[in-house]
Amino acid sequence: MFPISFALALGLDLLKMPRQVTGGVGNTGNVTYYETVDIDLGIGVVLNPLVGFTAGMDAQGIGLLGQAGFFEHFRVEFDHANTAFHIDT
Repeated sequence: MFPISFALALGLDLLKMPRQVTGGVGNTGNVTYYETVDIDLGIGVVLNPLVGFTAGMDAQGIGLLGQAGFFEHFRVEFDHANTAFHIDT
């Protein structure tokens, strides 16, 4: 899930994208637009997940990576006590 400003920066046409009203990110009743995009991790790994873009994320200015489309491809370890994480590619 990413801010809608990211979709605009990528040149995506919101009028041509499927949309759905979602909640839980930013607030309730967010219109979320969906598109499949390439995400190049810069380590020889390129993913092509379905990505949601919503104005509900604009205030954060960052995206959220999820189980489907991202973390399902890797072994991930979160070390909350040391505020660290590790992703095996």
